Amino acid sequence: MIALRFEAEIEASAERVFALLANLRGYDLWLPRSRAWRGTSHISPGPIRLGTTYVEPGGFGVRHGRVTEFDPPTRIGFEQPMTSRRRVLGVIGIRLAHTLTPEGQGVRLLRVLELEPRGPARIAMPLLILPFRAENARVLRALKSFAERESRHTWSRVRTK
Repeated sequence: MIALRFEAEIEASAERVFALLANLRGYDLWLPRSRAWRGTSHISPGPIRLGTTYVEPGGFGVRHGRVTEFDPPTRIGFEQPMTSRRRVLGVIGIRLAHTLTPEGQGVRLLRVLELEPRGPARIAMPLLILPFRAENARVLRALKSFAERESRHTWSRVRTK
């Protein structure tokens, strides 16, 4: 198994950042599409909660996800094994764990990505680490930018009233 860690200090509340991460139907609001992430679809009905399922197609394969941890506003996790578009490569197990720690007016977000290649995908992993690293860094930058922009906007509205 390969574990990659990503951290960000975000000037927004833990509740707000958690809500953005948990709102699978709203990722398009803050996360531009990329080669690796082309949207989230087939989200199971009802509110997002433990056990919610979804599908995320991407350039390398399709991730069939499930919410595996849901403890607002401090922890949310996902398991989303990815079936390679080139079926010969097989499946890469993907687990994402987010820990949100309030700090002053903001929050520290720790995102841990665990990759578990199965079958022939093990051979390709040295080539895939860099794209996984880049995509997860991109996600955190987009989340931070959106959450902080929205937080500043809300704060300025409150102060001017």
